Parts: sequence; structure tokens; C-alpha cells
Amino acid sequence: MRFLHTADLHLAKPFGRFDEDTRAALRVARLDALGKIGETARAHGAGLILVAGDTFDAEAPPSKIVRRALDIIGSFDDLTWVLLPGNHDSLAAVDLWERIERDKPNNLLLAMTPEVMELNAHVAILPAPPSVRDPGVDLTDWMGAATSGAHIRIGLAHGGIMDFGSEEGTVAVIRPDRAEVSELDYLALGDWHGQKSITARTWYAGAPEADSFKAHAPASALLVEINARGAGAQVTPVPIGRFTWCALALEFFAGIDPVQQLVDALPPAKRDKTLVRIEASGRLGLLEQSRLRVACSRLADDFHSFEINLDKLGIEQAADDLDLIAAGGALRAAADSLFEASDLQGRTPEEAQIAQIALTHLFHLAQEEPPR
Repeated sequence: MRFLHTADLHLAKPFGRFDEDTRAALRVARLDALGKIGETARAHGAGLILVAGDTFDAEAPPSKIVRRALDIIGSFDDLTWVLLPGNHDSLAAVDLWERIERDKPNNLLLAMTPEVMELNAHVAILPAPPSVRDPGVDLTDWMGAATSGAHIRIGLAHGGIMDFGSEEGTVAVIRPDRAEVSELDYLALGDWHGQKSITARTWYAGAPEADSFKAHAPASALLVEINARGAGAQVTPVPIGRFTWCALALEFFAGIDPVQQLVDALPPAKRDKTLVRIEASGRLGLLEQSRLRVACSRLADDFHSFEINLDKLGIEQAADDLDLIAAGGALRAAADSLFEASDLQGRTPEEAQIAQIALTHLFHLAQEEPPR
């Protein structure tokens, strides 16, 4: 048999840290990912799709999102979808699951109880639906239940592996050898948003659309092929995601062109589908810092989202830079005072950093062309 394993779509995730246009685009991408999952399964001859929890980001998602999701699933009526509750959309979301049960298309099966689901004479699904957001116990314990010897046994669960952790920061209680001790041919897991193999038979699918700057594997679904009971699983990642989240840590040094260093570090392709976050460190002269800020302003529009944190970028103390702010007068006096306060001697790192940030802003303002 061949099936697609996915999880953690988190439909209607708010993405509150971004501007409204970016939030809207990211929410649309997650809904579109559901359709891409169906297209991918169909293209690879996988008649079954297992969604291992957190289809929705909350227990009460917007009604329109639920309707759109069910419509997309129903549009792939040649495929069987199995939906498992997760942490965010656990069985405690009674209204949500009653609505889905009422409105679901015929090709959607809900894994709502820890009981064997015999899909046909050859395949059995053993689900472990979370009853609440953090059950605190290993809900996969029951998966040793007997099935017909002819059945391929597939576990379906959502939560953290004991020696690996949980994406939600909840108690990780699933045994890492659950597939082996319960004689599962495959254990399809959700919760960890990065794709990861725990054992040859136990995988986290990861989110099909990236949702953070964590160093996860590219957003994909897993194409799983099992030829016979006990024959092992062949697992192949298949790309799904539209957006790339790129986190960079750049250390700058005075005398090395910071603009070129920035340009070399940024991804060259698909910038309109890339979100960038940069943490800058090191030390630059005031003129170099100003050039870096101007370059960031010019490059920002190339990307779907672009942010750089310069708060930890220190000042290479060169008194000549202060002449570029002002040769004398009150402005120069302020610059001299901030320059002196940026020295760590006799000050806390926080106090010196505040002075450095203020001096950098003062320099940047002084370099702006005065209004005509």
C-alpha cells in the first residue's frame, strides 16, 4: 500500500507578529497546502492520506475555514482522508468535531476513538486521539491490540516522544519504540513541526507549510509505501510548502564591507516567497552601520517579509565618525556624550547597548539629506 502522511496544518493560525498582508498570505498558504497534499497523493498513486493532528490551530476556528477545509477534502473524492485530533484541536473541541462529523464529505474518516479502524481487508489504522490539549499519559499504550494477521498495522498519534520532546512544550510521553513494541508497520506522528525520523518505522511528518524560523527540514509530506505486513516502510519526503523562512545570524567586523556580507548571505531566488529574520552582532563603525541600514531598507521589498535586529551590533569606536554627525555645537556635544556612554568601562552591558543604539540613530539622522 502507499499513503501520504501529514500533520500540523494549523489552519487559521493568526501569525500575529507580522503585518496584515503577510498574515493573510500565510493563512491562505496553509489552506492551499491542504489542496497540494491531495494533488501530491493523487500524483504518486497514494489513495490514503493520514493527517496526524492539529489540522486547525484552535478549538474554535472560523466557520469559513472549517467549511473551506471540508470542501477541499471533498474535492479529492477518489482519495480517503483520515483526520486525527491534535493538541490544538483535541477532542475537547466538542463543537468543532460535531460540526465536522455533520458536514464532512463521504471520503473523510474521523479517528475519534482509540479503536482499530479496518479500512479494508489489508489495512488497519490504530489511532490515539488526544482527549485534551495535554493528556499527560501515553495514549499509544493500547496499540498492542490484536488485528488480523493480514492487516498492515499503522499507528496514528499526536504528541511528543519521550527522548525527543514536544513542539508544544507539553509533557513528552510517547515511547520512542512504540512501533516496535506494538508491532506496528508504521507510526505516523504529528506535533513536531519539523520532519524527523525517530526510528525506521516512526516518523514526524512535520508541517506541510513552514510556520517559524526554527531550523526545520523543508516543509513536506511523507510518501509511505509498505509492501506487506512486517516488510518495513519506505518513506520519501515530498515538498509541499510555498513559503521559506530564513533565519540568519551575521557577525560583522569593521573594515569588511557589511553590505556585501549581507547580500552574499541572503537567498538569491524566490525572494517574494521568503521571510527573512537577521540577528546582527559584531562591531562596525558608524558610517558602516549607516550603509548597512540603507542597504536593508532597499532590500526589504524584495522579500515577503524582512526584519533585521541591530541592537546587538556594537560600535567600532572611531572618534572621526563623530565629525560626520557635527563638528561642534549641541549636536556634537550629544554625540560625544553618547560615544562616552557606549564604553563598557564602569557601565552595565545594557547601559552601553542603549547608548550605542542611540548614537547609531543619531548618526543615521545626521546623514539624511535635509529637507529643501
